[in-house]
Amino acid sequence: MEILHQSNTSTTPSPDGGFFSNGIMPDAAAFPPWRTLIPTAIIAYLTLVQLLRFRALRAIEHKYAAYLADPYRLTYQQAGEIMRLHQLRDTPFLFYFGTQWALVKSYGMATGTPLLVQTRQLCDRQRVGRRAEDTAVLLIELLIGDLDSERGRVATARLNWLHARHGARIRAGDYVHTLALFVLEPARWIDRYEWRPLSRLERVAYLVYWRELARRMGFGPLVPDTLEALEQWKAAYEAEHMYFIPENRIVAEATVELFLRGVPGFLHGLARSLFVSFIDEKPVRDALGFPDPPAWATALTAGGFWVRGFVVRYFFLPRAAPLDPLARRAEDGRLYRDPKYVGFEPWYVADTWYNRLTLWLSSGGRSKGPGGKGYVPEELGPAGFEKLGREEVLRQAEAMKGFVGGEGCPLGFGL
Repeated sequence: MEILHQSNTSTTPSPDGGFFSNGIMPDAAAFPPWRTLIPTAIIAYLTLVQLLRFRALRAIEHKYAAYLADPYRLTYQQAGEIMRLHQLRDTPFLFYFGTQWALVKSYGMATGTPLLVQTRQLCDRQRVGRRAEDTAVLLIELLIGDLDSERGRVATARLNWLHARHGARIRAGDYVHTLALFVLEPARWIDRYEWRPLSRLERVAYLVYWRELARRMGFGPLVPDTLEALEQWKAAYEAEHMYFIPENRIVAEATVELFLRGVPGFLHGLARSLFVSFIDEKPVRDALGFPDPPAWATALTAGGFWVRGFVVRYFFLPRAAPLDPLARRAEDGRLYRDPKYVGFEPWYVADTWYNRLTLWLSSGGRSKGPGGKGYVPEELGPAGFEKLGREEVLRQAEAMKGFVGGEGCPLGFGL
């Protein structure tokens, strides 16, 4: 008879009916209960959030510590690196939101809207979406890209060409006022509702960078030298030129309709009240012809932004990598946008099945699909103008090489 080998180990029934090898009961500490593991994991995660939340800001302030006392000494290249921290990594949502509302507020200036109505680029339902996307693309090229690269110089030259077509019909002060809105308005939204306010280094860096762009557009000498002076200039200019005329309301209503495109019809009244509540300065609302928003809309928007900032501050890890909204050059030499960065209409998104699906999902099934043609900076602008001024823009961009980092500007408006 075959004798089966038996080990000397034995089993002892456990209290729950199972068995433990060698009859040895395990130490309870070896297997912590879920009541200990889950709170420990939560505390560890929240601690990690606090350790990492300000790491990027501390790093940039350490790198530019020599400029903290006087940030106005920054070069525009240094300023560009600093401002992209909040544009692309720390506070991009309210930065771009604030930039959008800077444009909306500019429609309260009675000196500028008659031209916008005359050109019909911002009051025609068929054109306003294209105009909004072109504005976004140019801002991304100029703020996120490299001003000194060929692509950046061409984008700047194209912007100048588009403005120069209207000559003296655009007041010099309106250029400065729009710049002031771009510099001050995003910071105002971030300071009120983001998970952290902007540092002084970041604020001044943004002005330094925009002043360089203004220099290349021909009105640099008109821009005040400090943030405080810019705020005072803006207040004085608005006191004189911000008042209601019908053209303000026409342009503002076209913008409202653009924002409401993706909203179901039965929610338009609610969405319109929320839209007006974002314009939280009564003089601006009056200049646009909008009534004061209901109290519930103001409370809802302010409370929603505050809750978002609180949750991001204490419960979300910072981005592992910055956003990258710059369009990519394809084999055909044209630039194509990522569909996730499209604001209103996908004019410059490649026509692929993936992009179609992404746009369809992000729009709730309302997107008509990508434009598919891409763009080059020298052709940006209103539909039908793609080929106009192209050679002139390229010549002007080439001339800019000699002005990089120097004085003056090759493209002036006689300001």
